[in-house]
Amino acid sequence: MVSRVERVTDNLIVVAAFFVTYHWRDFFLSLLRQVFGSLPETVGALGPMSDYLIVLGISLPLYNAFLSVLGGYRSMRFASALRLGRVTLFSSVLVFFSVGSFLYLLKLDLSRSFVGLYCMNCFLALMVERYAVWRILRALRLRGKNFRNILIVGTGPSARSLAQEILGQPELGVKVAGFVALDGEVEVREARVAGDSGAMLYRRGHRQLPDRVVATRHSFESALKRYTIDEVFISDAGEDFVATKELARIAVEEGVRVTLAADLFSLNIRKSDFSSFAGIPLIHYSATSAGAEALFIKRLLDVVISSVLLVALMPLLLLIALAVKLDSPGPVLFCQRRMGLNGRLFTLLKFRSMVEEAEGLRDSLQHKNEMEGPAFKISRDPRVTRLGRFLRKYSLDELPQLWNVLVGEMSLVGPRPPLPDEVSLYVRKHRRRLSMRPGMTCIWQVSGRSSNTSFEKWAEQDLEYIDNWSLLFDLKLLLKTIPAVIFARGAH
Repeated sequence: MVSRVERVTDNLIVVAAFFVTYHWRDFFLSLLRQVFGSLPETVGALGPMSDYLIVLGISLPLYNAFLSVLGGYRSMRFASALRLGRVTLFSSVLVFFSVGSFLYLLKLDLSRSFVGLYCMNCFLALMVERYAVWRILRALRLRGKNFRNILIVGTGPSARSLAQEILGQPELGVKVAGFVALDGEVEVREARVAGDSGAMLYRRGHRQLPDRVVATRHSFESALKRYTIDEVFISDAGEDFVATKELARIAVEEGVRVTLAADLFSLNIRKSDFSSFAGIPLIHYSATSAGAEALFIKRLLDVVISSVLLVALMPLLLLIALAVKLDSPGPVLFCQRRMGLNGRLFTLLKFRSMVEEAEGLRDSLQHKNEMEGPAFKISRDPRVTRLGRFLRKYSLDELPQLWNVLVGEMSLVGPRPPLPDEVSLYVRKHRRRLSMRPGMTCIWQVSGRSSNTSFEKWAEQDLEYIDNWSLLFDLKLLLKTIPAVIFARGAH
């Protein structure tokens, strides 16, 4: 019911934002000028509203679709304000690019500022609406309204940690009736009944972790009825899969919702997610903290930025290619097999900065390797050509990798792609460097790479990037890369 009301409200907000933006565009532009101070002073007048109704017709179903897919209509009980904002922002960004693409394909000459302001206003209005609902629901739950009674299956560390987290956040509106022992040997302490809701291990302001087992696997069914349970959380399921499967079946048949704790095997893994296939629920464990929506935006930015740079830098690319051809014999581009995402092989492109037979000379120079570990680096590599030293100093030799970024083999930011023979020498923890798409720049590239001769330190920095990845982190590294390239910091 709440989801339906929210969908109707969202549709009304999107429609209202359209009319408000159309009639108040000049006002919004003046506000933006005051904030940024660099917008053009004059813009053309909008055409008739009938011309712009196609924007509303395209965006309305798109907002419904994107908000649904990104989880905008899931329960807010365990959601954070950050997640609500992220879902709304990503939906608005996707609608903006989608509407822009439709208008381009249909060759409609409509104001781009209107489309941008419209999506911005939709984002702000939807965010305010969701945040207000989120705050109201939490305030009601703090007063004992709209709560859910739960049983936690399991008595191990994961179960007790879960209970402690729930009891520490009374605004969630979750009351813990107690634990269900899987082994059947634990003493059962019956809860006192307090009204229709039962004696929940919950009081406003209560923070002490309860230590009460109210049922075993044999008395589980009667406990569901006795304590008016709305939901069963199954934790420590790895202790006894057969028992937890039976308890889940009983709860579902009783009409009680069942939630599985994602860390079934106590793996302490960074990221978990859920999906289904052929009606079978799937739990995914990931080595990175990256979410699907954020990765989609990262890929979208890769495509847009790399394509723009390839076009803008085309004269420079042609000039460098001519210089390489005239400087020394050999092909203009150096093509090398590298390992990308999850070990996929691809051909990395660079402007040739070494003599043509450089690969064959590597073994004879192995004794000069300055890197500790499987990587190979020489500060004054004798294979580098005269022009190559200049190209490497300012990272100009790596500009062709913008093509690798455009076709999806690389990203603008990410761990540098290693050689297959280097990967063969990796220990297990190093292979996690392959869990994200390789990039043109990363932490190592902006922190003095020539002074860092430890492969272990290099790997630690790449894993730090993977564990703390965000779109904002990518932006920071891109901004740090610009002065690092201009001033040739850390270049060989």
